[in-house]
Amino acid sequence: KGAPWPGSTESFRYVLHARGTPRPSDPRLSGARFIETPIRSVATFSTSYLPSIVALGKADTVVGVDSAAFVYSPEIRARVDSGKTVEVTRNWMPDVERLIDLKPDAVFTYGMGNEWDTHPKLLEAGLPVILNGEWNETDPLGRAEWVKFIASFYDAEAAATAIFDRVATAYLDVKARAAAAETPRPTVLVNGPFQGAWTVSGGRSFMARLIADAGGDYLWSDDSGTGGLTLSVEAVFDRAREARVWLNPALLPTTIREVVALDPRFAELPVVGTGEVWNNNRKLSESGGNDYFENAVLRPDLVLIDLAKIFHPELFSDREFNWYRKMAK
Repeated sequence: KGAPWPGSTESFRYVLHARGTPRPSDPRLSGARFIETPIRSVATFSTSYLPSIVALGKADTVVGVDSAAFVYSPEIRARVDSGKTVEVTRNWMPDVERLIDLKPDAVFTYGMGNEWDTHPKLLEAGLPVILNGEWNETDPLGRAEWVKFIASFYDAEAAATAIFDRVATAYLDVKARAAAAETPRPTVLVNGPFQGAWTVSGGRSFMARLIADAGGDYLWSDDSGTGGLTLSVEAVFDRAREARVWLNPALLPTTIREVVALDPRFAELPVVGTGEVWNNNRKLSESGGNDYFENAVLRPDLVLIDLAKIFHPELFSDREFNWYRKMAK
């Protein structure tokens, strides 16, 4: 389903067959990877897979995670604390020896199509690698639908379809309410500079789609890119003066004062003066895990409620924010 990474010319085929049955011998399946289902154990290399596994009631199958500190899920954190789930990276690289010892039925990971990819090393070790392409979907519902891909390895397709259908119905309802909002659509700025450059979301990206569906006008909606658009800080400032809402200015700061400390020129932006600066770090674990990077993938309907509440405060006044919070001055 989908491409493993943008512009990929490679394809990866997985043949799922019932546990204990022979592998299909059809010659047309040459080059495919064979996986016995339902899987009983899995190691994951992205926290974004965990919500689907938990929602399917399969948290007890997670025996390995790439970095325990970044896990927010209470179910998986409990398994880490009890030693039932262990880290499968060492010095930011896959710990192949530990993975071999764990003998997981599947290793969920991703590819980027560059020299940083680690899945070739895992494949060389004979590990049952499954590449998940959810991260390069530009449609929020398309990204959430990958719950069905994960579910197929658990023989839980019906449960995944029910989960996705509920999310899709809720998402479309929020989108319709945002489109009918009485207040004007605010102009929206995203992200902040890092090491002299400012990467904003492309005009056809996942984030741009969320902003549009929530009733906002994204400042780079005229761009045709689906990924990140890396610009000079000066180029971003030219448009940033028009912003009425600023989302995700920096990963760690919790106050606007901390954001301005990163670059004093921020104080000149009208959006800083009005205080409409928001970050998606409302739910953090003690070790720094951010639930936005887990559950928001499966629940774009809840992300949309957050953004709609920011862009049109009269909407969803009876709902609490899920991941976003207004940064204190």
